[in-house]
Amino acid sequence: MNRRDFLAGAAALTATALVSPMEAMSFPTVFPHGTTIYKPGKCWNGYTVFGTEVEAEGTVLIDMNGNVVKQWTDICQAEHPPKLLKGGYLAGAKRPAHDRKGRVWGDEHSTDLVVVDWNGKVVRKLPSAGMHHDYQFEGSPTGYHAPGMPVDNFKGKMLVLSHKFTHNAKITDKQLYDDYIVEVDKNGKVIWEWLASDHFDEMHFPPEFRKTMRKYPTYSMTRTPGMKGGDWIHVNAASYLGPNKWWDEDPAKYKVFNPENIIISNRQTNTSCIIDKKTGKIVWQIGPYYYRDSIWEFNGKRYKKAYRKLGQIIGQHHTHMIPKGLPGEGNIMVYDNGGYAGYGPRNPGAPYGWSNARRDYSRVIEFDPRTLKVVWEHSAKQMGMRNKYEFYSDYVSSAQRLPNGNTMITNGAVGQFQEVTPEHEIVWEYISPYYNKKGKYNLVYRAMRVPYDYVPQLKHPREKAVTPPENTTFRIKAD
Repeated sequence: MNRRDFLAGAAALTATALVSPMEAMSFPTVFPHGTTIYKPGKCWNGYTVFGTEVEAEGTVLIDMNGNVVKQWTDICQAEHPPKLLKGGYLAGAKRPAHDRKGRVWGDEHSTDLVVVDWNGKVVRKLPSAGMHHDYQFEGSPTGYHAPGMPVDNFKGKMLVLSHKFTHNAKITDKQLYDDYIVEVDKNGKVIWEWLASDHFDEMHFPPEFRKTMRKYPTYSMTRTPGMKGGDWIHVNAASYLGPNKWWDEDPAKYKVFNPENIIISNRQTNTSCIIDKKTGKIVWQIGPYYYRDSIWEFNGKRYKKAYRKLGQIIGQHHTHMIPKGLPGEGNIMVYDNGGYAGYGPRNPGAPYGWSNARRDYSRVIEFDPRTLKVVWEHSAKQMGMRNKYEFYSDYVSSAQRLPNGNTMITNGAVGQFQEVTPEHEIVWEYISPYYNKKGKYNLVYRAMRVPYDYVPQLKHPREKAVTPPENTTFRIKAD
């Protein structure tokens, strides 16, 4: 959602509190921050944890009224995402030194992946893990709360998304900043690994797609000093499928939904895939094209109409299977950003064919993984807005299904979190006040809601409704 619509959720604040650090632009520069809408009776109340992407601020934990109840300034200093575990533990990237910001597995310039207790003491560490975008703990497939599967087992197996520098002539002649997924046991020993480029031929990219990728594999400087690489696929989510009804119903027919299998989101290729844990092969995929006449293959069959209503997904984030025990369990949920991504024929908006798929609005979609039938969709259109760009984050962002059926959405590019009902009512909204001073943005990669009982160190907070003023009559008094 853009700045213009933040005003719709404006809380009655003083003129001083309303001043934004944004420079003049086509959207309003004055809008509220903190909790701007809150309807306690309609929310799944708890704490919300998020990384600020500001080095000096790190990770913040807030209550429903936006009060900061805890802050860890040394966890996720512009890295992402932090995750709060039951018992008041926090997981995330920690820099052994200020200049160690790398995201390459085992590299001396990379961050550690740690779990700290409430007081900040490190209780588990994967040195130089170089985690980027995602990781999971044994017993919790997605890393967010689901009944019967709390996020609490930080001593068991871990799944970590990282990078490796590689070369693959099938993709490009340039060095790759390749996505690397690794599973470690309780002692930190690698027990499973997967390298994206090894499975290039399994991803079924069209010839024109591959041709552009070869020339422009998203090649740029990385966080490792002096190293460039092609971030050709850009995996931004990796999670286990976890226990699910499809596997329970027929493990032979739906073997691709084995709970141990891993689902990934590949932003730059507009694809999402399921990896067979035993073989490493890709056994389920959507994209890169979603045309009405595109053929979708599933379980050895070809479907001509599966993509018809799903529509083109562009630059998506947080593709995952909704965990068992939550409304919509077994369905796939995706934050479909829009923005720009993909490879292929050039067009006026993408003269080189790089990121040639473009769209200026976002949506959250939930669909049946067996048919691609859309079960639920949230966007500006569903909220009754005239302009589709009124719900828009062109990069980062996420969606979390809550136990009461609501969905917690992070519109990350504009630092906005919203809890929405199945009927698309916004029942809680928060705007992050943590701005990067150099870039002047309040980006948040992924915010996550946790139950109050995850944090026994705190008393149950008071919950006070926040009712925004009428937008059209809201005024700032003159000095």
